[in-house]
Amino acid sequence: MRRPGPGRFVNLLMLLVLAAIIAGAAVYFFAFWDPTDVSEATLDRSGPAFVKLAIIGLVLAASMIFARPRLGEVLNAIILWGGLGLILVAGYSMRFELEDMAYRVMGSLMPGMAVEQGDGTVALARDRSGHYVVDASVNGASVRFLVDTGASMVTLSARDARAAGIDVANLHFGAVVSTANGRSQVAPVRISKLEIAGATLSNIRAFVARDGMLDTSLFGMNALDRFSSWRVEGGRMILVP
Repeated sequence: MRRPGPGRFVNLLMLLVLAAIIAGAAVYFFAFWDPTDVSEATLDRSGPAFVKLAIIGLVLAASMIFARPRLGEVLNAIILWGGLGLILVAGYSMRFELEDMAYRVMGSLMPGMAVEQGDGTVALARDRSGHYVVDASVNGASVRFLVDTGASMVTLSARDARAAGIDVANLHFGAVVSTANGRSQVAPVRISKLEIAGATLSNIRAFVARDGMLDTSLFGMNALDRFSSWRVEGGRMILVP
């Protein structure tokens, strides 16, 4: 029978030492670590981290002992995983810039798209011309709005009003408003439901413009004021329900 060489005894001894370290860390964590003690003079706050690091060290050491990788393989692995780690760190540190870039790209590729975010807010991307446009639903009909903080009221183009089921032919265009092209007459109406992504606005006062007066409907301040707040961050507008 062939006796095991001295190298195997060394490997076994090293593995036992590492296992003892793990066992000691586990006993320390479960028996002595006090999560309520935040004193900087003790190491109690590092208990869970110490256990995790000890486990990672055990796995790495065991792989080095039993697999015996070549030096070139070790260097390649260090370069590969180190590079991936640097990319992750760089991506995390630049997450806000990358997010802003993503919204700019989205605004160019999909202008008008409103995105409901995880916190319930609605994000609008800026289009190529620098304006905020949003695809919404008015009484079930799809309408693209130009967000206009200079407009006091939501104003529908005649085409969009017809699509939303409003009888434009029987409206009374008696209200006079001032626009960039001068004074114009519009008709006051009520919009039953206006939906943007996950936000729903009900019973909205609005104007309907005459045929040919507007190319794009306007999302005015009376609709923006229905949100608890709104703000502009980089390349996007955030609406807070």
